[in-house]
Amino acid sequence: MAFHQGSALQKLVDDLQSTTCVCGRAKRSGESFCRTCYYTLPQKLRMRLYNRIGEGYAEAFEAAENYLREEGRI
Repeated sequence: MAFHQGSALQKLVDDLQSTTCVCGRAKRSGESFCRTCYYTLPQKLRMRLYNRIGEGYAEAFEAAENYLREEGRI
């Protein structure tokens, strides 16, 4: 991620706690994305979002954001 590690961690926590998806739609707190964005992702990438923070979640979230950007969702 392009953030200092501390601020990157805080962004991940903030995104997880948020009720707004990166696309602007509503999502549940504790979920990475709204249902539409989540199911836009390839299954392998969706599974990676179940990794814990510090164990691959940050990389999966960044990859998911990039994928959604390429797909025109965000």
